[in-house]
Parts: sequence; C-alpha cells; structure tokens
Amino acid sequence: MGQIFQKHATQFDPSLIVKLKSITMRELFDCVDTIDKYYPQNCYLNLEQFDDIFATLTDNCIDLFNRLADQTGEDGKLSVHTFEALAAFAIFSGESFETKCMFVFRLFDFDLSNTLEEQEMVSTLQCAVRAMCKIAGLVIPTVSLLEKLGYVCFQMMDEDKNKHVDFDEFYEWTVQYDELQEFMLQYSGTQTYQYALKRMVNAMDESEQQFNKWLRECKAPQVPAIKLQQNLYAIYKGIDQLSIDTLFYMIIEYTLRSKSIGQEDTSQQQKDLWAWKADHKKNQHLLSNISVKKSDYLDIIRAWNVYSITDVNQLSIINIKDLKLLIWLYEDEEPDYFRINQEMQTIDTNHNNIIERCEWMQYLCSEESMQRRQTPQVLMKKVFDNYDEEQCGLIPIIYIDKLLRDTFKQQMKKMKDFKSIQSVNSLIQQLKVEFLKQVKKNNQSHFDWPSYYSFLVEATKTHSSLNKLLNLNRD
Repeated sequence: MGQIFQKHATQFDPSLIVKLKSITMRELFDCVDTIDKYYPQNCYLNLEQFDDIFATLTDNCIDLFNRLADQTGEDGKLSVHTFEALAAFAIFSGESFETKCMFVFRLFDFDLSNTLEEQEMVSTLQCAVRAMCKIAGLVIPTVSLLEKLGYVCFQMMDEDKNKHVDFDEFYEWTVQYDELQEFMLQYSGTQTYQYALKRMVNAMDESEQQFNKWLRECKAPQVPAIKLQQNLYAIYKGIDQLSIDTLFYMIIEYTLRSKSIGQEDTSQQQKDLWAWKADHKKNQHLLSNISVKKSDYLDIIRAWNVYSITDVNQLSIINIKDLKLLIWLYEDEEPDYFRINQEMQTIDTNHNNIIERCEWMQYLCSEESMQRRQTPQVLMKKVFDNYDEEQCGLIPIIYIDKLLRDTFKQQMKKMKDFKSIQSVNSLIQQLKVEFLKQVKKNNQSHFDWPSYYSFLVEATKTHSSLNKLLNLNRD
C-alpha cells in the first residue's frame, strides 16, 4: 500500500499532543451535541464556529484551527472540515485505541447501518488521515491518493465480500496495520495490546542477543557481575542512574536467590543472599564471586522491557491508565478494573499517582511478589538450571540423585517427623531408578529439562504422594 505517513512538513509540537490527550470521549460527545444543535448543516467551520464548539476541549483553539484549516471557497478564507476536526480530537484523545476506532467508525456511518459501505470508508480514511497528518505536522497525502487507498482498504477489510464492513472487521484491520499503529504510538501515545506485545517480543529478542554478545566477549557460560554492571551503564546511558542501579541490584539478588534454592540455611549461597538483601552497598565485595546466567538476566530484564514498552513517552512515568497494559503485557492476562486499582495502591509507594520505573522493579522483585509467582514448575526449573553449568540445557545423568534431592529439599525441611522424611528419601530412590532406566534405554548420557519435568509429571500417576509433594496442580 505504500507509506501514508511521511516526512514532517512543519515542526511537531509534543506539548500539543499532551494537551489533546487529556480529552475524554464524554467531552467530545458534548461537542457533537453542540454541532447537532447549532451547526447541523455545516460541513466546514470558520474560526468563530470552531471556537464555539471546541473551546471546552482546549485553550488553544486558534493554533488547532490553523493546523486543521484549508482554504475553501472563492474568497480563499480558512475553514476546517467538521468531520476532520472531530476525527482529530478523537484520535489524539486519551481514550483507548478501541474507543477511538469506535468513535471514528460511527462518525462516518452516515446511514446508521452499523456498517461502512465503500464510499463511507473512503470518507473515513480521507478525513482521519488528513487530520492525523495535520496535527502531527506531516506531509498531507492528496485527496485522490487517499481515495484510491480507501477503495483498497475496503477490499482488504471486507473479508466476507458482502460489500459492507462491520466494526469487528474495521477494528481488526486497524490493529494489524503496523504503520497506523506506529503513528498512534509516536504521535498520540496510544498503543494496542497486540502492537505492544509485538514490540515486547522484539525487545526480548534484542536483550537475549545482547546477553549472548556479552557471553562471547567473556568467553564463559555466565557474565561476571562487575562486567554486567558496566554493560548496563553502557546500553542504558540515557536512563537515570537510580533506575539502572535498581535493575542491577535486582539481577544480583535474583541470581543469588536462584542459586540458594534447595540449599541449607547455613550454605554460603544463603549467607550471600541474606547479606546482599540486608545492605548491598556494604557488600559490594560479593560481586567479585558472582556471575549471572542468561535465564536469570532475562527474567529480570523482562520486567524492565515491559515498563519501557508501556512508557511510550520515555519519561519513566506511568499512570493508572497505562497500568492495565503494563500488567497485561507482563502476565499475558488482561486485568480487571478492581485488580488495576488494587495494584496501583500497592506499587505507588510514594502515593503520587504515578508508577516510576524503580517502583515497578522493586514491586516485581520483592520477596512477596517473587513467592507469589514462583509456581512449583518455576522453582523446579531453577533447581535444574543450577546443575546446568555449561548453560547448554543438558545435565549429565550422574547428577540425577543430587537433582532429585534438591528438588524435594524445601518440602523436606518443613517435615518434622522422621517417618515422613524417610518416606521421601525412599521415593527419591525409586524415582532415581526409574529415571536412569528410562535414559539408559535411550542410550542417553545427558538429559534436558523437558524430559526431566515430563518424567516427574508422569510419575505422579504411579506415586500418589509425589503430586502432593510437588503440588503441580498449582501450574
């Protein structure tokens, strides 16, 4: 289809976009009522009429009028197309992308059929794109180009070929049109979950490639903590130091926590974890003996990337409207209104009604939050990773006895009677024999996580106590 949104014709004014984003749909509908009551026949509005209708939305009507206006009529006076104005205010408002789409869709549904016919689609595209380009200061495509584009888009949206496009078809197309989504992100600070998820996948790919580069530079299966700290300062030099320090400290704590899973309270790993949590600034000497593996790094950097993707203005500030997307991206499940308000109160520790990057990171990496997200499968995987010294995803079968014991160590620590502990020890021996029999049958010298986990899940069918012990039903 070619590129609709091209280079800047005039200077882009971010402050104007910020002001427009405060507009709500309720306020815009009040403007529609004013048009219906006083200007029902006006396709174009002069400055006085424009100010009469939209003065409640902005204190800068003259600037907006000049941006949206065209020379019309023989006298060459400036006027604004009524539908372009309404489309502009809707598109740059602070409402969700779906709400904006619904407003624009209904605006051009002239026959009130709840569908758009071909000519209505052409009008939609012409007014919406021209309005968007004028506000953003981009080169405005010609009317003839947009007309041709409108016909093409209609054919693409009309999947059932009934010569009508309903809202679902209209919305689905706009969500999948990356150029439109990028425009909405850059100029109106709006993004859909689908587009944010696509950006998130790309961000995680970049983070993994970055870590792999560091591994190659270190020529080791893990990155030394001090080297990692230097690398983080280098790649995030545009972000405040407090946020980068918080990220680094969380990665180190997470790494120490991972290594301490299944260890005794008197182990060095547990001592290091407690010392770091008590005062990481006084225990910087621990860094010389700590290396970070890729899986731990990606677990924490995922929280960092989710925030970056949601923070479209890159100001390290997220309000309650953005919190829904933030949680949705991180958990891959849409939160309800109650959950959003509850989390806002929990995360916003300084009660300023915004979520700063440090607050988000500290919330996700807190002991309570970690425990809430540590399903049995996640904990078992971390124990497995501790034995994957080469970071290749494979463990020699000679470690199966230690791996099984570490897998059950936390549960055994909670047992107070000798009989229960003896029963678990007996179960471990049975599982060890069964697993070795399985891997030797396939002539394996190593095993991976999927085969180990699948074995334990299958074993719950023949060992009734195993399912209760692992609590796999939580997954």
